[in-house]
Amino acid sequence: MSSALQSPPITVEQYERFEGYRGLKDELINREICLSPQPKPLHQQIAKNINRLLDTALHDQIYTVQQNSNIRFLGANSMPSPDVFVITKQDWQRACESDDYLSVPPILVVEILSPANRKRRVEAKVALYSSRGGAEVWLVYPKSRKTVIHRTDFEVAAGYKIPLPPPLTGSVEAAPFFAIGTA
Repeated sequence: MSSALQSPPITVEQYERFEGYRGLKDELINREICLSPQPKPLHQQIAKNINRLLDTALHDQIYTVQQNSNIRFLGANSMPSPDVFVITKQDWQRACESDDYLSVPPILVVEILSPANRKRRVEAKVALYSSRGGAEVWLVYPKSRKTVIHRTDFEVAAGYKIPLPPPLTGSVEAAPFFAIGTA
């Protein structure tokens, strides 16, 4: 069950010194440390499927697909850790070379939801990604096999259009990333 750590609101700088709890995932959302259990196998399989499909679709593009890395939003005092995200190769390389957290918004974020995710926290994360310049957020619901897509005007204004082939565009309810047991 995801919950906010009962402590005073903190900054990104304070969070970076936070020592997490074994067996729990943590992220900072709007100055609150949010804890949740580690993903279960279905969650992990869907993340792997999405990562593989996006990586295949964007292989020769200027983008890279990554997983489970915090992204630093100083002005929002937040460091979310999306399940899967797409960033430009140039931004990822810069973060690797500096060995520091990303500080630019991903172009696409995928959050795979579970019963532990609270509606208020999910809405806060969507708003965070959108307000910081993220173009698209996919909320994936494994049990109902549904995906809700949030798009922002930033995508068009900045010229970011991720060239995704079907079935990764349009209706994604029947997308292959829900398949269990795929490599």
